[in-house]
Amino acid sequence: MKQIRVAILGQGRSGRDIHGRHLLTDTENFKIVAVAEPIAHRRERAAKEYGCETFKDYTELFGRQDIDLVINATPSHLHYPITTDLLNHSFNVLCEKPLTRRVTEVDDMIAASKKSGKLFAIFQQSRYAPYYQQVRKAVDSGA
Repeated sequence: MKQIRVAILGQGRSGRDIHGRHLLTDTENFKIVAVAEPIAHRRERAAKEYGCETFKDYTELFGRQDIDLVINATPSHLHYPITTDLLNHSFNVLCEKPLTRRVTEVDDMIAASKKSGKLFAIFQQSRYAPYYQQVRKAVDSGA
């Protein structure tokens, strides 16, 4: 099976502590090849931790052919414009939540995905967390 080459946008809580940390546990299937992060010390840390190239701006990834997936873990208000831009530049995109503030923006991203023929997905790692917490409480209480 081919190793998936990943670029991560953002090295805050989600980009580093969720995505980066997980991808490093599965180096057979994933390789972090690039990080885009505006804060210099976070870029330096990413280069050391992942052994990848780093960039100040995500647009510096445009034209690269060695990226299979871009994870958009930028601040929430940037999810829509950046994800749409990435799809329009023919990248597969996994976008952090919240996806966007408006349904029309979701429609725009779906249209960009269809037009480019690229994958567009939202990352919701805690989607069922409240349910599992309720189950845990019920089990613990003997219900």
